[in-house]
Amino acid sequence: MRKSILIALLAAVSIGVGGCSQEKKKKDSSQATEMYERICKLTEDYTRRLENAPDSADWASVCTEFEEKLDKITFSYPPDTDLLLTEGQNDTIHQLMEKYVNVRKGRINGILNPVELLDSIPEGDSLLETAGSVQETNQ
Repeated sequence: MRKSILIALLAAVSIGVGGCSQEKKKKDSSQATEMYERICKLTEDYTRRLENAPDSADWASVCTEFEEKLDKITFSYPPDTDLLLTEGQNDTIHQLMEKYVNVRKGRINGILNPVELLDSIPEGDSLLETAGSVQETNQ
């Protein structure tokens, strides 16, 4: 008799405790989709701005601004929202970021190592004399 009362009491307590616990939140991917769209638009806009930056100061400003805005977007959503993105969404973000990084790298190389075509250098320029003397010593 005592066992059955104890079992009934234990069952009632476990049901009561289970009823008081919070329901698990259903994973809603609408926030992830919204975050995805915002990241894609931001990355496309800043890639375009980076391509059109006329000088190194504008280039640096665009890069800094992009990083700050990307952080704001990412941190404006609950933790692990990015885990709800689909594989296709992740691939798209990856491709857009890869394009941004390649444009950024290309602009860095263009700023640090500008290329002058030999046709655009005036005839009496010392660069042509230096290039000619280097070729003569190498032969």
